[in-house]
Amino acid sequence: MRLPNVCHLTFLFLSTLTAVRMEAQSSLKDSTISESAYADALRQYHAYVAPEVGLYRGIQYVDYAFTVQQGQPFLGPNSIRDGSVWYRGIQYDHVQMAYDLVKKQLVILDPFAIYKISLYMDLVDSFAFDSHVYFRIRDSLAPSSLRSGYCERIYQGRLVLLKKERKSLNENFISFSNVRLYIDSTISYYAIKDGGYYSVNTKRGIFDLLKDRRRSDIKRVMRKSDLQWSTDKEQLIKLVAAWYDGVNH
Repeated sequence: MRLPNVCHLTFLFLSTLTAVRMEAQSSLKDSTISESAYADALRQYHAYVAPEVGLYRGIQYVDYAFTVQQGQPFLGPNSIRDGSVWYRGIQYDHVQMAYDLVKKQLVILDPFAIYKISLYMDLVDSFAFDSHVYFRIRDSLAPSSLRSGYCERIYQGRLVLLKKERKSLNENFISFSNVRLYIDSTISYYAIKDGGYYSVNTKRGIFDLLKDRRRSDIKRVMRKSDLQWSTDKEQLIKLVAAWYDGVNH
């Protein structure tokens, strides 16, 4: 009797995981049991294919950070961290990785921690560090700047607030023999309301988003918070979103 190969067994595992997940979503009554079955199937899958042949696929990552005179390219600290990644629909936990914002590349260590691998980003559904989940917006109605790379959902209610971090590699030309490389970083905020996408990087953006509320009321909420737009923008945007939820219930 010929044993099935790894690819065939992987396909069977993936099919089982998908079926169990669909069952969990189809019945609220049995969702707890089904989610438990999904978690158990996932553990069996990871145990069988260890080391994770489904995850460790990609090209070797070339580290260029040492050539940069100012800034660093990664999301958060300049280090490999423990995180989770959803790759080809499968969840992998406790993965040593980093996200290069300049190259828009998720980088992981190989199973023996010898070199770094750039994952195929078309297969990365989402990833997480330190309880922050980053995912790709695939909605064709979203602005192209939001669909490029990954963003974080920082608030969800009547409004959904998204945070998008970007970094870019730049050159500072001093002379023909001296070109300095530096990295700029920016953070942008977007809101989803009634299926539409809005930039909320300015106060005017917030006023335009919340046209159904009086501008004077929004200003009063901001003023009473004692938060400063220049230093506390994210907290202010979330505060206004929570206030908007409150006055609409």
